[in-house]
Amino acid sequence: MFISLSGERFHVLLHGALGAWVISYDFYGMPVYLDKQHLERSERIEAPEEYVANRKREMTDAQRKRYDLLKPVLEDSRCITDSGYRQECFRRIILAHNTSKRRLERLYYSYLAHGCLTQSKPRESRRRKDFDDAIRKYYFTAKRNSLRTAYELFILEHYTNNGDVQKDTPSWAAFKHYYYRHWGQDKQKDISRNGLTDYQRNNRPLYSSAMQYRDCLGCYQIDETPGDIYLVSKWDRCSVIGRPNVYLAVDTASGLIAGLYVGLEAGERAVASCLANCCADKVVYCQKYGIEIDPADWPSRGLPSEIISDRGNEFTGDQMDEMCLCYGIDCQTLPPFRAEEKPLVERAMGLIQDSYKSVLRGRGVIGEDVAERWSTDYRKQAILTLDEYTAIVIHCVVALNKGRVLSDIGHLPVDAPNTPARLWGWLLENGKSNLLEVDEREVYLRSLPREKTKVTRKGIIFNGMRYLPERGTELTIGESIEFAYDVADSSVIYALRADRKLLPCYLAQSSSRYKGYDYSDVSVMHRQEAEQERDARQDEFVIRVKMHDEIQKIVQQAEDQREAYKDVSDISQNREWERSRLT
Repeated sequence: MFISLSGERFHVLLHGALGAWVISYDFYGMPVYLDKQHLERSERIEAPEEYVANRKREMTDAQRKRYDLLKPVLEDSRCITDSGYRQECFRRIILAHNTSKRRLERLYYSYLAHGCLTQSKPRESRRRKDFDDAIRKYYFTAKRNSLRTAYELFILEHYTNNGDVQKDTPSWAAFKHYYYRHWGQDKQKDISRNGLTDYQRNNRPLYSSAMQYRDCLGCYQIDETPGDIYLVSKWDRCSVIGRPNVYLAVDTASGLIAGLYVGLEAGERAVASCLANCCADKVVYCQKYGIEIDPADWPSRGLPSEIISDRGNEFTGDQMDEMCLCYGIDCQTLPPFRAEEKPLVERAMGLIQDSYKSVLRGRGVIGEDVAERWSTDYRKQAILTLDEYTAIVIHCVVALNKGRVLSDIGHLPVDAPNTPARLWGWLLENGKSNLLEVDEREVYLRSLPREKTKVTRKGIIFNGMRYLPERGTELTIGESIEFAYDVADSSVIYALRADRKLLPCYLAQSSSRYKGYDYSDVSVMHRQEAEQERDARQDEFVIRVKMHDEIQKIVQQAEDQREAYKDVSDISQNREWERSRLT
């Protein structure tokens, strides 16, 4: 007896008053019990032709051997209803005939469902191929159809005739059951529907931790993010200056935040400033913002031998290439949209911002509803200046370096510390360091902003000031050069020579009044000088107008006394006579 339920065919094995034991004819599986309610919803159908043919066909010698092997199970109806008893029978057969449990189950279920002792399932194989093709074509696609839509498109293509659905159409339940049984955990779904990048970032297997990538200090992961806060000007707290840029350099082996840049700049200069901070004495750096720390709280000092970053323009420009070439730094650029390849710096960014967001809520910090209609205008809540925000970030960095407990150091010995600052010191003591010892001042100079100009006869003209190299060093007039300048000191600039060395050029005597000032002060002085010159030009204009007026009066008076006759016969005698009269 066969029944059809939700489009799937079942062979009834045992029938009782309250239900029946059945096995699926279309899909491989063990017997299941259907209660009376399910049986009433089912439809009784004719036995499939394949089943009838199998029952009429005589067994081959191979099939007879298989039947004799399974005879204790096939002739005992208790094996259908009692899975424990069935497994015990299988174990006895396995011990007696040295076979496998999987083989016995396949033969047993095949005989109950199809009436033959073969391991092939023609109906399931054909149905499986159709389902596989439909899943690949309609579900594993960038169109991101739902599984139900994929099923309907499959039926439309294979089981309709002039718009009418055929009677032998596979059911939605069978299609869904097949998908979750054979394809539910397949990575092809994530790749085809969401893209390879999303799969690699969110769903690919993880076989190790990020800190195991390097076992020595000196491999830094660098990245940038805009701070989730609005700031005000330190000169005018009514003026909102926008969001700051935060650059971090995190050591891979220890997880220590080794370098920091917080400012309004972005691009190569900001990256170079972050690297310069890696070399700086952190105690001195923190003192600039009124913060006192112990050297062991932030022990990093030195240039990395390896940099891991994305392919942003700030990481692949000329200035970064110059630093890598001068100091022998290996710079690895990751594929785009692969944040998981540098997880330590990405996590550090999040930890820093999470550390201060709750405290600064309502003080310029951007909330999650920033893109929603009628959301708060966080710009109007800003109260912090850039220096104040930098001090807050420094406190967060020091706390993370000093107190954050690392959980991914199972690859290290038991005596290894579990905080970034202490682990840094431990690795350093054990000789596990690839840090580059460089001149801190030189790295700082190479991190300065750059400009390009031409050398004139008067030297290098920049920002209205003249610069000349030291005596004994000459620059070719008309030569195009690149130079670096420190915004905090206008006294000197640094010309970049052909060998990539920096040549200091000092203010000329004619521009000595600007010596010792920073460029912001120089700009103020230029504005004041321009205003003074503008006023002086206006006075000059008025004076010259008056001069022309007086000249015209004199000329007019002379015109009124003009004589028609001019004696030019003896100019020398006339000149002597005039001199005698004047004296």
